Amino acid sequence: MNAVVIVFLLILVLLAIVGLLAILFFVGYRKKARAQGGKPSRFAAYQGTGCQHVPGHIYKQPDPMIYSQQYLLSKGLAVTWKNPDIHLELGGVEVDSSDLKPNTNYDVVARIWNNSLDAVVVGMPVDFSFLSFGIGGTKTHIGTTPVDLAVKGAPGCPAFARMLWLTPKTPGHYCLLVEFTWADDANPFNNVGQHNTEVKPLNSPHAEFVFPVRNEARAERQIDLRVDAYTLPVFPDCGDRPAVDNPRPTRQEVVQRLRRIAAANDPKDFPVPAGWTVAVDPPALVLAPEEERMVKIDITAPDGFSGQQTFNVTGFAGTTSVGGVTLTVTG
Repeated sequence: MNAVVIVFLLILVLLAIVGLLAILFFVGYRKKARAQGGKPSRFAAYQGTGCQHVPGHIYKQPDPMIYSQQYLLSKGLAVTWKNPDIHLELGGVEVDSSDLKPNTNYDVVARIWNNSLDAVVVGMPVDFSFLSFGIGGTKTHIGTTPVDLAVKGAPGCPAFARMLWLTPKTPGHYCLLVEFTWADDANPFNNVGQHNTEVKPLNSPHAEFVFPVRNEARAERQIDLRVDAYTLPVFPDCGDRPAVDNPRPTRQEVVQRLRRIAAANDPKDFPVPAGWTVAVDPPALVLAPEEERMVKIDITAPDGFSGQQTFNVTGFAGTTSVGGVTLTVTG
């Protein structure tokens, strides 16, 4: 018998011994678990699956995010469709997105955050699109660019994604859409931001806005239009707080902060102000699939008004938001 065959047989014997020992170990482990009350441990839960448990303190996920109206509405919060994380620039100067020139190159700038203190994002593709002005418009792709995102609180967070956009030759208002996907996202529902706003001066003392509402679903549905006067609250000043070694808040602190935020952004606390009249015609639409109809918003200011007043119009199919627009009147 040659040496190669002998070595091969020895390897087989060793593998058989190792396999037998593994079987005896698992049998003993299961008997011990039953003797302790039959509760499977984390290790036992992964037996035979080919998987291993990775403790939470080792495995970390990033959470790339943007001001996402759909996500905030799903949490019962009021929103503005004038997205604070999206703006346009012309020649490096920020411009009013409600007054764009046709067939002109603008830079669309999206500010993207990371809600994770532990995991970064590298090379995440960010998609830029525009919609026809209104609610539920057809999406037209502009382009995609990658972005790197540091952890929360570090240099490089937020990150800014930029995309050159040649506006359509047809004059009009358009809604900007920024969205991104990350395969290992801790919260994939806050990754779409929309910027949809229009400004008009009062005309003794009315302002009239007209825009389309479209049903993008494959079935007929009713879309109800709701109006509020919500605006983004003023962010608190951090002041001269002393630096700390561990800025990570406790779970109780996080819960308390989220409750304060929810209370400050409750939609019922932002009705149409006294003295103002906002007439929506029609206030609800029953639309067939892909059907589009125009809606008129007539806003009347109280006597002697001067300044700016903002209103948000949001479309709902049942409890699901289908989009919206922020309207600002000036006087």
